[in-house]
Amino acid sequence: MKKPQRTLGISIAIVASVCLFSCLPLLQVVMLLLVRGHLETELVPLETGGTAAFGGNILNTDTTRLLVQAGLALVFLVIAALAWRGKPPAVRFVLIAAVLVLSAGNIVLLINTLLAAQTLQTGIDSGEAVTRSFVTLQLCGTILIPLYVVWYMNRGPARAFFRGYFLKEPARTTLANETDEGVD
Repeated sequence: MKKPQRTLGISIAIVASVCLFSCLPLLQVVMLLLVRGHLETELVPLETGGTAAFGGNILNTDTTRLLVQAGLALVFLVIAALAWRGKPPAVRFVLIAAVLVLSAGNIVLLINTLLAAQTLQTGIDSGEAVTRSFVTLQLCGTILIPLYVVWYMNRGPARAFFRGYFLKEPARTTLANETDEGVD
């Protein structure tokens, strides 16, 4: 009996969810750490004697938050790798649950970002409109990708791939056989 192959739909679901829940968060963490490292306070000797301090933490990023974000992204990457292999069969449910939980958290964070009002304490900048546009696009992706993943992972070809075998078709009876048996 032939083993079911990974379909294009499964591949799209896994790759899209990896991009959304692993690649984007890890890129954000790396970018923030690089900018933070570049802007850290640096003592520079002056020609007139003495030193001057430059930099500081202007990003107000919490290291714990960055570690949690990176950890969740790496855990999701492991789940996606297991789903790519299709083993164990329960990984389909784990992938769906992880996508739903991470989506719910991301949606809450993105809506809070969109609803946050600008104040003088938080600062007002001209990039706010661009940021809101990107957050809106990310919110759309965070809604559409999980919908696709849940829909496709519950279709027959995906269930067969994760199960490892096709279900047998029920025996079909023809109308002719039924009428022959009923007539005496």
